[in-house]
Amino acid sequence: MAASRQDAVVHAVTARADARALTPTVWLTYSFAPEWFHDALREAQTGHDHDSRRREILFAVCFAESYLFECVRDEVLKRDYDGLLEYFPVPHKGRGVRRRWKEVLKQLLENGKIREAPDLGGRHEQEWKRLVDYRDGLVHARASRPQTTARPNERMPVPSKTDLDRLAAGWALRIVIDRVRRLHEAVNTPVPEWLVDP
Repeated sequence: MAASRQDAVVHAVTARADARALTPTVWLTYSFAPEWFHDALREAQTGHDHDSRRREILFAVCFAESYLFECVRDEVLKRDYDGLLEYFPVPHKGRGVRRRWKEVLKQLLENGKIREAPDLGGRHEQEWKRLVDYRDGLVHARASRPQTTARPNERMPVPSKTDLDRLAAGWALRIVIDRVRRLHEAVNTPVPEWLVDP
């Protein structure tokens, strides 16, 4: 009697395991890029001091990082979530946002996932580099370094308080909006309706 009850339990567990193998995987995703964008947009539209420029810079680069991943996930790879690891390995091997934007797009082009790479060079690349340098300086405290004319440039704050005071509202966000529009042009997909100029 005890042996047959045990067999029944083993059989039931096996049946449940087999049913799980036939069940499709459920993926949960969330898109943070629109939220980062609206955070940056709010700072660009309502703030007129160095604190607003500081927050706009941080939010704009966070938007750029999230948007690259989410656009590739949803529009380029069409939600092939396993395929994401090829382009965005975990851990990301120390690739900063500038390298990721270059390397991921290059890899997508080489793999035939996009028809052409976006034109992200020239003046746009210079402004993008400056934006990321400012974000890095704020996050990693280079912006807090002491400033004097007697120090070489590499030891000066980036961005300085003076740099932040001189930035126009919307500067950081416009750079990233331009980058996203160039990406969509190359991928041949529409720009999201919520992506508006500040």
